[in-house]
Amino acid sequence: MLVSPNLMPEPGENAVPAPEAVELLPQPVAAEVPRFPSWGWGDVVAVLTLTIFAVFVFSLVALGIARTFPEYHNVPLSELATNARVIVGAQAAAYPFVVLGIFLLVRSRSRQRFAAAIHWNWPAAGAPGFFLGGIVLAVVVESLSRFLPIPKSLPMDKYFTDASSAYLLAAFGLTLAPWLEELFFRGMLYPLLRRSFGVAASVTLTAAAFAAIHGAQLGYAWAPILSIFVVGVAFTLTRARTDSVAASFLMHSGYNFALFALLWLASDHFRHLERVTG
Repeated sequence: MLVSPNLMPEPGENAVPAPEAVELLPQPVAAEVPRFPSWGWGDVVAVLTLTIFAVFVFSLVALGIARTFPEYHNVPLSELATNARVIVGAQAAAYPFVVLGIFLLVRSRSRQRFAAAIHWNWPAAGAPGFFLGGIVLAVVVESLSRFLPIPKSLPMDKYFTDASSAYLLAAFGLTLAPWLEELFFRGMLYPLLRRSFGVAASVTLTAAAFAAIHGAQLGYAWAPILSIFVVGVAFTLTRARTDSVAASFLMHSGYNFALFALLWLASDHFRHLERVTG
């Protein structure tokens, strides 16, 4: 059968159109959320070990240095070991060393900057409020502790022998001591406990550990340890609600400031410490 050329379809006419080329766009990749905390229980144990080692070594060094001074030549080591100048000097040298260890450990476990990894988060305009909150906490806890059987004298009282020792302890208690304690307890320990046990249990356990390290200073008497436990709960709740270790540090410093200020007033500017230290 012959078909007229005019009836023949044009090239491509009535043909099934070829599928258009589909451009494959790269799919967005969800940003990987850093695991928090990035450290583990072994790292916490390592920091504790480093702290014990550093304090022990620097205490030996401080005792050796003290022996070079004439006034300490004939002082028994047991008495020299409770001298505030020796103790604070040793810890003032050891604590920055431990903080450096925490810094290196956290940076080795996290790709974030140290402040972000530890959730330091400085509260900026709210900083004075947290410091003031620590002062209020100290006044409240001290007022309530009067209804508890607090011993008249505690082991820590032996460090307050004179005004210079008291001022040295105050300076240490407002700066290095709360700095290291907050970095460890609220910075490292609390988030690890929270990941494992939840908020309520982690707040309780962190406060219990915080109270435990102060046990020797308080003669392991239950009443002052209970007071420190309550203070530890307040610090940890502040850390939990603000997501800021800096906030709990400021509160800790304010709390210690109030305690030393009350002692300063009660002892006539640290000139009569025997009135308040038993």
